[in-house]
Amino acid sequence: MLRDSLKTVVYYNDRVEFRTKSISKKVRKIESFGTFTDDVKMKNAFRLVSDSMYLLHQKYSRGDELSSLKPDLLKALEYRQWQKNYADALPDNEQAERIGWEEIREDYLEEFLKWLSFAYCLDMGKEYYLHMLALIANQGIDSLLDKIAVEMGDVERTISKELLFKKRFSKLYNVIESEPEQRPELLKDYLDVWYKLEGSPDYHLMSTDAYIGYWCWEAALVTKLYNIDDTIYLNHPYYPKDLVHWNGE
Repeated sequence: MLRDSLKTVVYYNDRVEFRTKSISKKVRKIESFGTFTDDVKMKNAFRLVSDSMYLLHQKYSRGDELSSLKPDLLKALEYRQWQKNYADALPDNEQAERIGWEEIREDYLEEFLKWLSFAYCLDMGKEYYLHMLALIANQGIDSLLDKIAVEMGDVERTISKELLFKKRFSKLYNVIESEPEQRPELLKDYLDVWYKLEGSPDYHLMSTDAYIGYWCWEAALVTKLYNIDDTIYLNHPYYPKDLVHWNGE
């Protein structure tokens, strides 16, 4: 059953098929022996992780059974390991090439939080979380990411005192910094402004295939991770409640 009401199953079938083929093409490119440099393979592995996040997003919107998404999460972790392996293999004079593909940015953090949300809500396990967090790296740089990572089990992690992307994430950060009884209302407030914080993209109005569903993944992660009562925002249009309330069946 569709979870997103703005597009049809046929639309999502097409999007999922396109993304799946795109992933297969990139995998073949990386696995081709002697054809591409480690730099090219590193960049394609990065894109594979991004494609995997798109695929998870599209499948959720389409209404796929959530357990069926676990293989995609395992692949995402494998692709991110590939990215690190190829980056590590770059010669010393090319090591600077990896920085722009690894150093935290606002859009990267949004994608990290989406990945963490799917992984935690679908109970991929502590070993997965720690491996994932180690590959994401950027420890001790952003307080939001650091505090979420510690809550997920990365207890030896250095916690930054700085929130890097204040305009985008200060309201979410306030949720985890507040007293438990304040969190439901604060998270509802965050959901209410989330679309505007995303830049009010209006993808659903475009005559392109850019739209894949409006979901505030980080709200799912924080709700589940901090055991927040979501009663007052359960039916918020941007809240992926099925992910939060998945029970393993």
